Amino acid sequence: MKKILAVFAHPDDEVFGPGGTMAKYGHEGVEIHILCATRGESGDEKNFKFQISNNKFEDNKLGKRREKELLRSAEILGIKSVEFLNFIDGQLCNNLYHKLADKISRKIISFKPQIILTNERLGISGHLDHIAVSMTTTYAYLKTKIAQKLYYYCMNVKFREKALDNYFIYFPEGYQENQITTKINYEKYWDYKKRAMKMHESQLKDVTALLSRFSRQPKIDHFILQYYQNLKPELPETDFFSGVSIK
Repeated sequence: MKKILAVFAHPDDEVFGPGGTMAKYGHEGVEIHILCATRGESGDEKNFKFQISNNKFEDNKLGKRREKELLRSAEILGIKSVEFLNFIDGQLCNNLYHKLADKISRKIISFKPQIILTNERLGISGHLDHIAVSMTTTYAYLKTKIAQKLYYYCMNVKFREKALDNYFIYFPEGYQENQITTKINYEKYWDYKKRAMKMHESQLKDVTALLSRFSRQPKIDHFILQYYQNLKPELPETDFFSGVSIK
């Protein structure tokens, strides 16, 4: 059975990022599980009210709403399972890194995916939670030595638009063509990505802006094959499972 473990920081990262690729593999019968570190509790400052007890999510209306949005999005994309790791949005600081990495490692050990997917080390947008998840997922991949490939979703510099300059304080430039190892064409699954994006109604401003941008671009997701083991990849590639041994 082909398996992918995708690890993200927030609800909507799964589809605002590599949603086309997720839809492609999900609807081709690949078993995809998502780990979501937080519920996106601080996605709207007006609703940024939560309680913390033993570092567990307790009560946050926006977080509950975004949890449901992710579950609806995942169903459209063909995702088999979504698990929340119960960290708080914006709180993935140094003293939590090993706790986060431990939860990711335990999932890798139990699920035994051939492929692990997360955002690249600058977090695509420079979001510090994205960066934390990228680093801890990388650590978990290297520690467990189970998955055959670790992919970073990345932005091709050709498609980084000027409007992104003011999205955060600093939005990374993206990656050059010669840094990108893997391109996944999701043209046949574009409608699934669009439908899944629209499930994130609490993030309507971002949904509207991203749909406009994605509609103008080729329906191709870009990745970096950061690490691999027990195989010899032929790069560039157009399939995560190229050269992978399926048991």
